[in-house]
Amino acid sequence: MKIVFINNLYKPYARGGAEKVVEQRALKALEQNNEVTIITLAKNKSEHNQVFWDGKIKIIRIYPQNIFSYFDLSKHNYFIKLIWHFIDIFGCMSELKQILLFEKPNIVETHNLIGLGVYKVHKILKFIKSDVKWNHYLHDVQLVEPSGVLAWDHQKDSFAQKIYSKIMKQKFRAVDEVSSPSKFLKEFYKKRGFFQNSEFRVQNLQSVFEKKQEKSNLKLESTNQELKFLFVGSLTEHKGIRVLMKAWDFFDNKQGYWLNIVGDGNLYAEVDEWSKNKKNVQMFGRLESKQLENIYNHSDILIIPSICLENYPTVILEAQKYGLQIIASDTGGIRELVVEENLFEPENVEELVKKIKEKSR
Repeated sequence: MKIVFINNLYKPYARGGAEKVVEQRALKALEQNNEVTIITLAKNKSEHNQVFWDGKIKIIRIYPQNIFSYFDLSKHNYFIKLIWHFIDIFGCMSELKQILLFEKPNIVETHNLIGLGVYKVHKILKFIKSDVKWNHYLHDVQLVEPSGVLAWDHQKDSFAQKIYSKIMKQKFRAVDEVSSPSKFLKEFYKKRGFFQNSEFRVQNLQSVFEKKQEKSNLKLESTNQELKFLFVGSLTEHKGIRVLMKAWDFFDNKQGYWLNIVGDGNLYAEVDEWSKNKKNVQMFGRLESKQLENIYNHSDILIIPSICLENYPTVILEAQKYGLQIIASDTGGIRELVVEENLFEPENVEELVKKIKEKSR
């Protein structure tokens, strides 16, 4: 059987949990003796329609026709982004059509599609082969809010979000099977009328992230006497890094507490400057998996201070595989992964400080 996975990002351009899930699902498909192809974005025009190999996984990169690349989306203002999204949703899909005609898959599994310009998947599949199964895997709220980011206390969709949702419901109406790792995300889309004719599966990801035994020479400055806290993620407002910084100010240079920060993002410079005045904080930037594993092996507690609706953060699964305890904001599907006593109200600095202190007793 031939399976084609479509996701906007794939290593080495991966940014987060979605790309890890795509990789693991592709590897699992290989183990089951399937032929696997991944269609993903090219970062520059020279990679367009080029074939790369990740072991036995075939990777085809495309550079869609638009006013700029998805990789540059954050650099532009709202109006320009609006034009870009319009082209992305309603633009030409000739590249994808030609690729799928050549690959002749039995199953097409779509993931995050923003930037690929491939929102007419249902028309292409109907054109190339009537019995191709279309599976879609949900990672976030991207079909309601294109940025994939909604505030943790989001209650009512805006007019623009309702219009966008209506378009996306039409685009995804022919999906055969929908998968989500969280019950939260299933309910989020169901109550908005998505996937009414699709089979819906909630698939636990616990088995995806298996502990590996590797060594790294990454140097850590903390001592064995300290309780080691860890943040891993994007250094952005919605991931709550500023909430964590405010909370950690209560432990400013106190003995027995250590914080490692792993990640990159538009707040990196601010966080780096803040950390320079702390004797119990170490910044690492973005790390490769082998180096990140070393961090996990030398940490005690992972902190997830997100102030957005989270689905099912894979960083929690990774940390749990290494025996870390979790302190997390109570948002989205996180409570499906973290026990009640370790949850705190998003944006509530005092509650986070209390949870950190409780772990030191």
